[in-house]
Amino acid sequence: MTRTLTESEVIATVTRLTSARLTEYLAAEIVIPESTEQGLVYHSLDVARLELACELHDQYEMEADALSMMISLIDQMHGLRAELREVLNAVESQPEPVRQSLIDVIGTARFGR
Repeated sequence: MTRTLTESEVIATVTRLTSARLTEYLAAEIVIPESTEQGLVYHSLDVARLELACELHDQYEMEADALSMMISLIDQMHGLRAELREVLNAVESQPEPVRQSLIDVIGTARFGR
């Protein structure tokens, strides 16, 4: 079972996070904590997202809505990388003639050669 954090624990864990900033980030849906019988709880992924949001906020003076969009794009990029990794593993598992054929097709599509 993964450890969860309460609001006060997440604020203590993410050193640049304040209650006001967390409220902003919740409104912008940068994190969506889990609702439990004990109240809202945060997971390790939420902590990582909040640390990134605070870093971007402080370094680039980004507003919460812009942070939400930026983090969404980062999420999409990570998802695409995972999918590409799966495709590459599938190609790697193919016999050599199939791999070479795929390399040729991809090269033509990508570089027009």
